[in-house]
Amino acid sequence: MHFWQGSFFLKPKILNRKITVLTGVVIIAIVIIDLLMTRQILPYTYNMEVIMFILTIAIGYGIGAWILLRYTTQISKKIRAKSRFINILHWTVIVIQFTLLGILLLILFSNTGHIFLSSTVFAVSSIASSIVIGLIGYKFFSWYKLSYKKNLIIIFYGIAAFSLCSSILEDAGTKLLLVDVVQEKTSPGANVESSFLYKPSEKYDGEIIYKIVNPDTTTFYIIPNSSLVLYNLLNSTVLPIAFGFRWIASTTLLRNLYQRVGKLPLLLWIIFSLPLVFYLIGKAPGFFSGEGLSQIDEQYRYFFRLLFRIGTIAGNVLFGLAFFMAVRSLISSKLKDYLIIAAIGDTMVGIALSTSAIQPTYGVAAHSLVLLSSYLFSIGLYLSAISISQDNSLRKSIKGSMSDLIGNIGSAQMEQEIEKKVIKLIQKQRKEMEEQTGEFSYEVTENEVRDYIKLVVDQRKRSTSSLDKKRFNRDDTKFVP
Repeated sequence: MHFWQGSFFLKPKILNRKITVLTGVVIIAIVIIDLLMTRQILPYTYNMEVIMFILTIAIGYGIGAWILLRYTTQISKKIRAKSRFINILHWTVIVIQFTLLGILLLILFSNTGHIFLSSTVFAVSSIASSIVIGLIGYKFFSWYKLSYKKNLIIIFYGIAAFSLCSSILEDAGTKLLLVDVVQEKTSPGANVESSFLYKPSEKYDGEIIYKIVNPDTTTFYIIPNSSLVLYNLLNSTVLPIAFGFRWIASTTLLRNLYQRVGKLPLLLWIIFSLPLVFYLIGKAPGFFSGEGLSQIDEQYRYFFRLLFRIGTIAGNVLFGLAFFMAVRSLISSKLKDYLIIAAIGDTMVGIALSTSAIQPTYGVAAHSLVLLSSYLFSIGLYLSAISISQDNSLRKSIKGSMSDLIGNIGSAQMEQEIEKKVIKLIQKQRKEMEEQTGEFSYEVTENEVRDYIKLVVDQRKRSTSSLDKKRFNRDDTKFVP
């Protein structure tokens, strides 16, 4: 019985923060290798595919996922006890994540049904992650609307979250709906292998993306010519837009952090800009010729792919680095825990999303980590806002030590909490009045409550400002000769 006690499988001593960060780094490193293999950067053999599939399952969905989710379970325990929404979301993600682990193990150990099972993993992880990241995008816009100081960082992260959600759905839609899977009997004497081709085929009236040769059957993943233009258009626009807004949000956050100690050096601006430059240069040919770069000479294709993937990987590391740098300036241990989780998720999500899910084993496994990474990013920021809204000492600790991002979303979340409490109190008093009088009382709308709260807040701010001004004038007279 002791094995099942606790909030998540075991009840050992609290996981070390360094172990959590190291686990995130290891998973990200594995996903990077998967990405480079599926994008024709690293050469691979059949044995290498099997090894990477096992490593991705064992670390990304097994040990690594357990450590990251266990750590999240620990640091969110108090807030989950107060928030039914976060608690349901947390355990739903855990159930889905380990269900995907079970399906991936079936793919690893079974000889049939790979196409259906891998498509199921791909679809479930994409839908679930888009819901999670969409929720945090909605919260960003809500925080921006309610925050007194309209901070651009909040709106940039909101747009980035929604565009990332769109790119996850677009990638799943194009791969699952626009790509045909054709199976044929394998020719006698054919070698067992798999490869990304991106070659046009008159026989299949389309472009062959991926080919798997097994002893009995040969499987082709084909984009029909009728869908090729739409497929290339969507893949060449939606994901770069999400990358661009994530870059804007992250660099704005980093700039905000550096402004507290001085001007952001030109060298750092160049370093921060290089991933975006590499990304855009490497992606440019894809706007016209698709993922396969079919209109580019063979000798230049590898060069553009390499630039694009360097930009992809370096850019996502930059996105996570923005949160890690924010952690260094914090005093609160709680906020450090929350932002470390957000940093790991923000780094991992874009790299996992860029891995080709057309590859039905290690490719799908790595790509489907978008669920885990989206959740870590979302829950890290959401916990930060909730924690600040409920803990006055945390709000004081971030003054002068953290960017306006966390401070403003915390203040906005606090307004939402106050609004809920006021509405609940009004409803309770209204019910008591009706019981005492036997008649219906005047119903106060939520808009009226918001207007009243805003009026009180504005009056308090004017009062505080006036008091500060009087104190300044009073203190200033001390220096008059």
